[in-house]
Amino acid sequence: MIISGAVIAHRFLADSVDIADYVSCQLPSIESATNEIKGAGILGSIDMPMTGQINAMTFSVTARGINKSNANLAKPGIQKLEIRFNRDVTQSDGSVIPEGSKVFINGVNKKYDPGKVEQGSNMDGSIEFEVLRYRQVINGVETLLIDKLNYVYKINGVDYMEKVRAAL
Repeated sequence: MIISGAVIAHRFLADSVDIADYVSCQLPSIESATNEIKGAGILGSIDMPMTGQINAMTFSVTARGINKSNANLAKPGIQKLEIRFNRDVTQSDGSVIPEGSKVFINGVNKKYDPGKVEQGSNMDGSIEFEVLRYRQVINGVETLLIDKLNYVYKINGVDYMEKVRAAL
Protein backbone atom coordinates (compact mmCIF):
# COMPACT_ATOMS: atom_id res chain seq x y z
CA MET A 1 0.00 0.00 0.00
CA ILE A 2 1.20 3.51 -0.78
CA ILE A 3 -0.21 6.82 0.38
CA SER A 4 0.24 9.86 -1.84
CA GLY A 5 1.27 13.01 -0.05
CA ALA A 6 1.65 16.65 -0.92
CA VAL A 7 3.39 18.07 -3.95
CA ILE A 8 6.79 19.20 -2.67
CA ALA A 9 8.20 20.85 -5.82
CA HIS A 10 7.04 21.64 -9.35
CA ARG A 11 8.10 23.32 -12.61
CA PHE A 12 6.21 24.35 -15.71
CA LEU A 13 7.74 24.60 -19.18
CA ALA A 14 6.30 25.72 -22.51
CA ASP A 15 8.16 24.78 -25.69
CA SER A 16 11.14 23.84 -23.46
CA VAL A 17 11.26 27.29 -21.82
CA ASP A 18 10.87 27.51 -18.03
CA ILE A 19 7.80 29.65 -17.22
CA ALA A 20 8.39 32.00 -14.31
CA ASP A 21 5.96 33.37 -11.74
CA TYR A 22 3.20 30.78 -12.07
CA VAL A 23 1.42 29.50 -8.98
CA SER A 24 -0.41 26.35 -9.98
CA CYS A 25 -1.54 24.18 -12.87
CA GLN A 26 -4.96 22.54 -13.08
CA LEU A 27 -4.68 19.30 -15.04
CA PRO A 28 -7.54 18.49 -17.42
CA SER A 29 -10.52 16.38 -16.45
CA ILE A 30 -11.00 13.37 -18.69
CA GLU A 31 -14.67 12.90 -19.40
CA SER A 32 -16.08 10.45 -21.93
CA ALA A 33 -18.63 11.64 -24.45
CA THR A 34 -21.90 9.78 -23.97
CA ASN A 35 -24.89 8.71 -26.02
CA GLU A 36 -28.37 8.16 -24.60
CA ILE A 37 -29.69 4.67 -25.31
CA LYS A 38 -33.40 3.99 -24.87
CA GLY A 39 -36.08 1.78 -26.30
CA ALA A 40 -37.25 -1.79 -26.22
CA GLY A 41 -35.37 -4.20 -23.98
CA ILE A 42 -34.15 -1.73 -21.35
CA LEU A 43 -35.83 -0.01 -18.45
CA GLY A 44 -35.70 3.73 -19.07
CA SER A 45 -32.53 5.10 -20.60
CA ILE A 46 -28.77 4.63 -20.28
CA ASP A 47 -26.26 7.44 -20.76
CA MET A 48 -23.57 5.17 -22.27
CA PRO A 49 -19.95 6.34 -22.74
CA MET A 50 -18.81 6.06 -26.37
CA THR A 51 -15.60 4.09 -26.95
CA GLY A 52 -12.61 6.39 -27.09
CA GLN A 53 -14.61 9.60 -27.45
CA ILE A 54 -13.34 12.23 -25.01
CA ASN A 55 -15.04 15.57 -24.40
CA ALA A 56 -13.03 18.77 -24.66
CA MET A 57 -10.19 18.94 -22.12
CA THR A 58 -8.93 22.19 -20.62
CA PHE A 59 -5.55 22.75 -18.97
CA SER A 60 -5.17 25.95 -16.95
CA VAL A 61 -2.32 27.83 -15.31
CA THR A 62 -2.60 30.43 -12.56
CA ALA A 63 0.06 33.15 -12.53
CA ARG A 64 0.95 35.81 -9.95
CA GLY A 65 1.58 38.44 -12.62
CA ILE A 66 2.48 39.09 -16.22
CA ASN A 67 6.02 38.70 -17.50
CA LYS A 68 7.89 37.92 -20.70
CA SER A 69 7.85 34.12 -20.28
CA ASN A 70 4.17 33.69 -19.48
CA ALA A 71 3.14 36.24 -22.14
CA ASN A 72 4.40 33.67 -24.68
CA LEU A 73 1.57 31.38 -23.53
CA ALA A 74 -0.89 33.66 -25.36
CA LYS A 75 0.60 32.96 -28.80
CA PRO A 76 -1.54 31.11 -31.35
CA GLY A 77 -0.85 27.57 -32.52
CA ILE A 78 0.06 24.35 -30.76
CA GLN A 79 2.33 24.66 -27.74
CA LYS A 80 4.19 21.82 -26.06
CA LEU A 81 3.66 22.13 -22.32
CA GLU A 82 5.38 20.13 -19.58
CA ILE A 83 4.67 19.97 -15.87
CA ARG A 84 7.24 18.29 -13.63
CA PHE A 85 6.48 17.63 -10.00
CA ASN A 86 7.49 15.53 -7.02
CA ARG A 87 5.18 14.22 -4.30
CA ASP A 88 5.95 12.62 -1.00
CA VAL A 89 4.75 9.01 -1.08
CA THR A 90 4.49 6.92 2.09
CA GLN A 91 5.35 3.25 1.54
CA SER A 92 3.78 0.33 3.41
CA ASP A 93 6.82 0.14 5.72
CA GLY A 94 6.31 3.80 6.74
CA SER A 95 9.20 5.21 4.75
CA VAL A 96 8.56 8.38 2.75
CA ILE A 97 10.11 8.81 -0.68
CA PRO A 98 9.71 11.51 -3.31
CA GLU A 99 7.94 10.27 -6.44
CA GLY A 100 8.63 12.09 -9.70
CA SER A 101 5.87 12.73 -12.20
CA LYS A 102 5.67 14.50 -15.53
CA VAL A 103 2.71 15.57 -17.59
CA PHE A 104 3.13 16.47 -21.26
CA ILE A 105 0.38 18.45 -23.00
CA ASN A 106 0.04 19.63 -26.59
CA GLY A 107 -2.44 22.44 -26.44
CA VAL A 108 -3.78 25.56 -28.10
CA ASN A 109 -4.24 28.75 -26.11
CA LYS A 110 -7.91 29.64 -25.76
CA LYS A 111 -7.80 32.21 -22.96
CA TYR A 112 -5.15 34.59 -21.64
CA ASP A 113 -6.29 36.59 -18.62
CA PRO A 114 -3.42 38.74 -17.27
CA GLY A 115 -5.37 39.48 -14.08
CA LYS A 116 -6.10 42.73 -12.29
CA VAL A 117 -3.95 45.71 -11.39
CA GLU A 118 -4.51 46.69 -7.77
CA GLN A 119 -2.06 48.24 -5.36
CA GLY A 120 -0.71 45.80 -2.79
CA SER A 121 -2.10 42.71 -4.57
CA ASN A 122 -0.87 40.03 -6.92
CA MET A 123 -2.37 40.22 -10.40
CA ASP A 124 -3.72 36.63 -10.19
CA GLY A 125 -3.97 35.92 -13.91
CA SER A 126 -4.84 32.70 -15.67
CA ILE A 127 -4.13 31.00 -18.97
CA GLU A 128 -6.22 28.20 -20.49
CA PHE A 129 -5.44 25.69 -23.22
CA GLU A 130 -7.53 23.28 -25.24
CA VAL A 131 -5.75 19.93 -24.86
CA LEU A 132 -5.10 17.90 -28.01
CA ARG A 133 -2.62 15.42 -26.52
CA TYR A 134 -2.15 14.44 -22.88
CA ARG A 135 0.61 12.17 -21.60
CA GLN A 136 1.23 11.25 -17.95
CA VAL A 137 4.47 9.63 -16.74
CA ILE A 138 5.01 8.50 -13.14
CA ASN A 139 8.49 7.40 -12.03
CA GLY A 140 9.49 7.03 -15.68
CA VAL A 141 6.50 4.84 -16.64
CA GLU A 142 3.81 6.09 -19.00
CA THR A 143 0.48 5.59 -17.23
CA LEU A 144 -1.85 7.54 -19.52
CA LEU A 145 -1.79 8.80 -23.11
CA ILE A 146 -4.67 10.46 -24.92
CA ASP A 147 -3.93 11.73 -28.42
CA LYS A 148 -7.19 13.06 -29.81
CA LEU A 149 -5.90 13.71 -33.34
CA ASN A 150 -4.40 10.22 -33.75
CA TYR A 151 -7.05 8.03 -32.07
CA VAL A 152 -4.80 6.93 -29.20
CA TYR A 153 -6.18 6.19 -25.72
CA LYS A 154 -3.66 4.22 -23.64
CA ILE A 155 -3.83 3.41 -19.96
CA ASN A 156 -0.90 1.55 -18.37
CA GLY A 157 0.24 0.28 -21.78
CA VAL A 158 -3.16 -0.92 -23.02
CA ASP A 159 -4.28 0.94 -26.16
CA TYR A 160 -8.08 0.98 -26.09
CA MET A 161 -8.32 2.48 -29.60
CA GLU A 162 -6.02 0.00 -31.36
CA LYS A 163 -8.93 -1.96 -32.89
CA VAL A 164 -10.69 1.22 -33.96
CA ARG A 165 -7.57 2.48 -35.77
CA ALA A 166 -7.10 -0.92 -37.42
CA ALA A 167 -10.70 -0.88 -38.68
CA LEU A 168 -10.18 2.58 -40.22
